[in-house]
Amino acid sequence: MVETSSLKTTMKKVLLIIVDALASRVVGPALAHGRLPNLRALTASGYVDWNCTAIFPSITPAATAALITGGYPCVTDITGAYFYDRKDSRVHYYGDDTGPILRRGFATFLEDFLIRLNRDQLRAETAFETVERHAMRAACLNFLWFRGSVEHRVQMPLALRLWAWSGGSKKIMGPSILSLGDFVSSRVGSAGSQRLKGPGGLFRRFGFNDAATAAELLILARQRSFPEFTVAYFPDNDFESHSDGAEAALGTIVEFDRTLGELADAYGGLQKLLESLAIVITGDHGQSDLPMDQHRTGIRLDESLNDYKLVAAGENWGEGDELMICPNMRAAQIYLRGDYVQQRKKIAERLLEDQRIDQIMWRSSDPGNENRYCVGTHRHGTFEFWPATQGPHSAIDEYGTRWDWQGDLTNVDARVTADGTIEFGTNPNALERIATAFDHEVSGDLWLTSRLGYEFCTGDTSIHRRGSHGSLHSHDSLSPLILAGVPESFYPTKTARSVDVAPLCLSLLGLDGVRQVGASHIDMCKTEHSSRTPLTP
Repeated sequence: MVETSSLKTTMKKVLLIIVDALASRVVGPALAHGRLPNLRALTASGYVDWNCTAIFPSITPAATAALITGGYPCVTDITGAYFYDRKDSRVHYYGDDTGPILRRGFATFLEDFLIRLNRDQLRAETAFETVERHAMRAACLNFLWFRGSVEHRVQMPLALRLWAWSGGSKKIMGPSILSLGDFVSSRVGSAGSQRLKGPGGLFRRFGFNDAATAAELLILARQRSFPEFTVAYFPDNDFESHSDGAEAALGTIVEFDRTLGELADAYGGLQKLLESLAIVITGDHGQSDLPMDQHRTGIRLDESLNDYKLVAAGENWGEGDELMICPNMRAAQIYLRGDYVQQRKKIAERLLEDQRIDQIMWRSSDPGNENRYCVGTHRHGTFEFWPATQGPHSAIDEYGTRWDWQGDLTNVDARVTADGTIEFGTNPNALERIATAFDHEVSGDLWLTSRLGYEFCTGDTSIHRRGSHGSLHSHDSLSPLILAGVPESFYPTKTARSVDVAPLCLSLLGLDGVRQVGASHIDMCKTEHSSRTPLTP
């Protein structure tokens, strides 16, 4: 890998486009069959890696945080859409189930999304902050993560202001140009001649939709108002994939492809567009299929653990509570209170009796072995692995991390090749992704994944109709990474990961990130077990 510092900047502005749930297994065939002509033109003129690998859990809040910070969950402290923070003794819920939202209060839910999530919970620097700290400007169009150094006022839609909002006007910190649906809208162009605004309202998710992002992107193009770094987020594909399945949702990608054509037209053609902008396109995760039989696809963890006193979904710990179950679609976290080490083994053994559960993972609690990670499966027992300089197995993964282990690599669908490197099958980059999901403040004591076709739930949380994600499986995890208008010297030389996207964008601007593209991340997460805040009764 060429050192970032030795590369010359492109002298272009960088446009990062994130399409939620952009699954390689759907986009690749559609592109080959001519359904996506503008994406095909971009790949033909540039670079594509169909195996860009999401973090674990491959859930939107955590996966998008990795894209904008270049950090795994152990760095960002975002471990899904539903998790518990020991440091602040706070439950975080960003799902769409009515019960948990109402228990916490809709005003709390809304303020968490708009203010606290970026201001308080995200504990890694965003690319927006890095760019503007170096005297450049950045823009964010409808992206969940927006923290920057410029103050913006939140304009609450009337329906929400009457129903849920309290405390008057709110202010948030974002990049120089910020558009967040109907809530925040910057002005661009000569003397701020045009406001960034797309279709919104109650029935269009208050402006958090593809049509709004497309309209705002085209305003920047026609006004020639792109700053040095822009992130544009297209959310609709994820909603449609959950509802109808990833292949049936292809229409949202076709519509996105039309937006790319309009973007090129605004510059007078693709060649002129790429002379002005370095374009990076990717997804935050993939999407796997669920069958229509909802009774068969839901794994009710509260029923499996009904002899424990469980925290109600969305609520904090109450007196006598023993377990907190946080389903994250095809992944789940379980937090244990009190003598969690003893209970962990008992719970893992019980849950593995359910053959719909693929893996149960935990971090070692043995003194001196805190950086060992365990993966239990129904068929192959317990597999334990750790970063190592040498050992009886001691093989190296693609990113330069040397691992040693005890047990069966089959637990993570991996093998050692003839040249002594670790190769993964349906669980891409599994060792790094598992190890970096554990954080002493926010990670559950147990992580679970489900087999294809199943989601985790409780009596208070629902499952999706036709599509899901969250696990280590390749269907949940792989998106394309498409580069166009980017010099070949910047093309990744290793399989791309979501944590490589922010460093890549920064390097195109001549800036250094915390990590270089393709570098190992495992040293970021060597947190001593003794610093874990216990969940005491």
